[in-house]
Formats: sequence, structure tokens, C-alpha cells
Amino acid sequence: MRRLVLVTAGIAAVALISVGAHTQPAPVAAPTDGGYRLVPNWPTLPPGEFFGLKTPPLPPAEREAQAAARRAMGQTGNAPRPAGQGPTNQPGISGLAIDQQDRIYVFNRGAKPVLVFNTDGRLVAWGGDIELNGRKLDPNYQHSGAVDWEGNVYMIERDAHRVVKLTPKMDKVLLQLGTTMEKGNSEKHFDLPSGVAVLKNGNIIVTDGYGNNRVVMFDKTGKFIKQVGRGAGGPADKGTGPGEWVLPHKLAVDAQENMYIIDREGHRLQVYDKNLNYLREIKVDGWYPWDIGISRKGDDGYAYIADHTLERVHKLSLKDGKLVATWGKQGLGPGEFDWVHGIVVDSKGAVYAADTYGQRVQKFVKQ
Repeated sequence: MRRLVLVTAGIAAVALISVGAHTQPAPVAAPTDGGYRLVPNWPTLPPGEFFGLKTPPLPPAEREAQAAARRAMGQTGNAPRPAGQGPTNQPGISGLAIDQQDRIYVFNRGAKPVLVFNTDGRLVAWGGDIELNGRKLDPNYQHSGAVDWEGNVYMIERDAHRVVKLTPKMDKVLLQLGTTMEKGNSEKHFDLPSGVAVLKNGNIIVTDGYGNNRVVMFDKTGKFIKQVGRGAGGPADKGTGPGEWVLPHKLAVDAQENMYIIDREGHRLQVYDKNLNYLREIKVDGWYPWDIGISRKGDDGYAYIADHTLERVHKLSLKDGKLVATWGKQGLGPGEFDWVHGIVVDSKGAVYAADTYGQRVQKFVKQ
């Protein structure tokens, strides 16, 4: 089995959304890869099925050359989009989720929006391609999702400004948060929502981060409970203090239902209790966290971080915020990542990481 290479310096991170020039500390890494090794040929896709785009995206060096040419022409690519006007031809996988049976849900920007695999890598279900409250989901708009404690599936259609709850079979809409194709920061509107988690009592937490800068809690019926953010939590309400955000991105929940929420452009995690009260923050020099995974049991004291800096995965001690394992680097080879954007861990400690431009999911086990 291929030994993964630990990287401590290399290609600079590419930001999806620029919030101004700033200098980041040099990236750090754990002193070991923790013994995590790639499981080859995981998962197995049926003939004719694929993740993301049928024609693969350009490799990193060619994309960067194109981006440099656009920058030289004064085109930053960060101009605001009108409401409902999302990107096109978005590649790969937008996120992962895992249920109580250790089934891995792949939120796919492809023909089948949700693909479900067992731990052996066999495709066991798919869905999400039905009409959702009068509109079919645009896979280009998709940005991750979640599975609640009753097996219901939540899909984020980011650029339609909504979160949709489906039955476990993904054949019926049960609830929608947000107003389709209308952005805002009221109790009934989002502006490009990015992440979702569900507590055992059914409360739903949404990171409303690509347009707004807030985290919102709803009850299981969709009734607004509270939000956390600077001011009104709108697009201009960025901040670096406790309860403030510069693009809240994704989140995970531990056994006590503490929430670990990624403040993506703030380069930190903010930790909240189950009532969305602030507890503390976790920062690691030089990292650029995009996703966080904690097992459904959530009692081992660790999280796994998808880190866009140098395209790596970290095992993080939640008690003291220290990295205990690091592996991966940028690339398209085995054990490498190209925009690692989704991560989950199963009940046996296996880690699943998905990259957007790499258009794949990889499984790692500790040996």
C-alpha cells in the first residue's frame, strides 16, 4: 500500500472568496501521519456512473495559469452574482455526510445529486434528483448536506438560497428553509448558505456564509430560534471576535452536542453549546479549514479537518486544539487532494475525504 507523504511547504492556498490581503503564519503539521493509509479502489461506482463532470477539470497548474491570466487582465472572479444566478459547470463533490449505520452520503455535482455508499464502497442508494417544491435541484448549486437522527436527508442548494429536507428514501420533500431564488438575511431567507447540522432534538443549524455572515438555529418545524453573528449577520457584517464570522462554512457536532463551526476566512473553529452559546475558539497556525468531521458517536475527543492549505487532512485534538496527525498533499495521485472540501469519519475510525476538483472520495484507515 502506498505510503502517504507529509508536506510542510508547497503550493499556496487558493481562496474561493477574497476578503482582503492578509498574511497567514507558515502552515504547521503534526509530527506524524498517524499511521493512516489509503484504502485502494474505494468506492466502486457502477459502469457509466461518475462523480461531478464527465469531462474532468483541468489540473491545478493549468487552472492557476488561467487564473493568473485573468488577474493580469483585472478580472478577479469575485464579482457579486445576482440573486439566483449561480455558477455553471461546478466540478466534483461538494460535501459528505454519514448516518448512524455508517453509510456515506456523497453530495455530488453530477447526474445523481446524492450517492450513498456502505463502508465497503458499494453504492446502496441514490436520490435528490426529484422536483423539490416546484424546482429541481441544480447540481452546480449544491453545497453539502446532512443526515439527521431519523435518517432524513438535508441538501443545501446554495445558489437557490435554500436548505431542503427529504425523507430517508429521498423521494419526498418534508421541509424547506429559505425562500427559493430569493436572498436575504431574515428568518425566512438565506444568502448562499454553506453548511447544515441537526441535533438529536431536531433543531437545525445552518451556516449562512457565502453571502451572509451568520449561523442560524431553527427548530424541527423550521421555526426560527436564534442567530449568531455581528450586527444583522449580513454580507457587510464580518468580524473576528467571538460570535463573529468571515464566511461560516461547515460544522460538526460532538457527543455533548457542542458544535464546532468553521469560520473559513477567519481561519479558525468557533465552538458553541447545543443552545448556540459561545464557548471558545480553536486556531492552528497557517491552516485554512474547509470542513470538519466528527464521528456520529462523537465521544473520542477528535475531529478531522479538511485543510485547503497544501491540501491536507489533519486529526485534531478537540481538548487542546493540537494536531496529532497530518497526511496528504496537493495532486491527483493516490492519497493526494485537489480542493479537499468534504470529510467524515465512521464509527470504526475510518476517514473519508472528498475533493472538489479531484472529483473523488478516498478512504483512509489507521494501521
